[in-house]
Amino acid sequence: MQPEVYSRDLNLSKKFMELKSIIKLLTGLILVISPFISYSQTDSINQEIIYTPHRPVQKDLRDVINNWFNIKTSSNKFSIEKNKLVKTFLPIIGYTPANGFLVGVGISGNILLGDPATTKISSVITNINVTSKRQLVINLRSNIYSENNRWIFQGDMRMLFFTQDTYGLGVNFTEREPLTIGAIRTPSVQGPQLMNFNYVRLHQMAYRNIGSALYLGGGYNLDHHYNIVDKALDTTGNETQFSDHFVYSVNNKFPTKKYTTSGVLFGLLWDSRDNSIFTHRGQYAALNFRVNSTLLGSERASSRLFGEYRAFIPVSKTNQNKILGFWFWQSILTSGDQPYLALPSITWDMYNRSGRGYIQGRLRGENFAYAESEYRFPITKNGLFSGVAFVNISTASDEATKQKVYTDFAPGYGFGLRLKMDKRTHTNLSIDYGRGRNGSSGIYFNLQETF
Repeated sequence: MQPEVYSRDLNLSKKFMELKSIIKLLTGLILVISPFISYSQTDSINQEIIYTPHRPVQKDLRDVINNWFNIKTSSNKFSIEKNKLVKTFLPIIGYTPANGFLVGVGISGNILLGDPATTKISSVITNINVTSKRQLVINLRSNIYSENNRWIFQGDMRMLFFTQDTYGLGVNFTEREPLTIGAIRTPSVQGPQLMNFNYVRLHQMAYRNIGSALYLGGGYNLDHHYNIVDKALDTTGNETQFSDHFVYSVNNKFPTKKYTTSGVLFGLLWDSRDNSIFTHRGQYAALNFRVNSTLLGSERASSRLFGEYRAFIPVSKTNQNKILGFWFWQSILTSGDQPYLALPSITWDMYNRSGRGYIQGRLRGENFAYAESEYRFPITKNGLFSGVAFVNISTASDEATKQKVYTDFAPGYGFGLRLKMDKRTHTNLSIDYGRGRNGSSGIYFNLQETF
């Protein structure tokens, strides 16, 4: 007998309250932090640094290799030339909580498309990895600034053949309530729920400068999950075991084997950062509204509001590499429903950087909010090694259990090491160790900064 579909109470007044909360938080952060951040519209992202006796010559990994092999360089000055691609290759051998042991290759490409006094460096990062969990991961991310920063193009494309544990919705670290499909109740799965799936992501935004550091833009987002195998689901045994993915999909009328979320975006962007690869000062704020339509291939119509804010404050007058950074983002489902794997989750942001201290996908919800602060500091005077210390906090909703954002939290904290790969573009190799709630922990390898 077909189970009765569980219907959620979509209280519009609560949705509008959540919408107001993100606007208030973003506005408050900007008002509080703005007086401490000074910048000039003509600040150069590609300033050529001339060293004095009071400032040691800066080094990167290339300088170390040249020294080992007695390769002489002509100058202690460095800069990136206009229209010249600067490439950084990184053989990848490492470990992450979500992937296990992995091997692959990463490539960072940086190029300056205009006058360095008025144009920021563009960045493209791609990597191909295979993992001990039988995953194949192909990523291509881009952040392109046209001449004079007239246009900004942001892209996030992925092809994943993936396995991953999921943990249900909301913030849950203790015994959970039974799952319900209509009149059927079954004990919740305690702990991780393994899923196999393939995933195609195509996210592309284009922003046009409309004055100062303000941009207006639009774009298209596609999230397609297919070949979904729910390992925690058992409907054939003596004791039926429903998974969170299965219950959510049935209750919200989604297929359980594959689904698509496809929609257009409209957005505002403020970007006054001096350097998008390694920011010393400035602010970044984005507000995007995504409309998913069945005409574009979505399983169901829905809409989502996403807000993000970053700020970078120099804390030393004598060393520009001592920086305090802030990062906040919130995602609000404003109408309809979205598939389980397409809901916002930690470490599924553009560069997979949120939620250090937790495994990817550990926290997920219809609505989600995340905040992080990081202190960046030099370790060696020549800039070859530097470090970070960070704290973060996540909160997520679960409409089925009436858990709202900001009612329970998952904090994280940790520290990291940075190795300068290319001093011309300020590109670092990042290695971080984070801890979270209930003994959660992880080691994270990345190219470039967390945010």
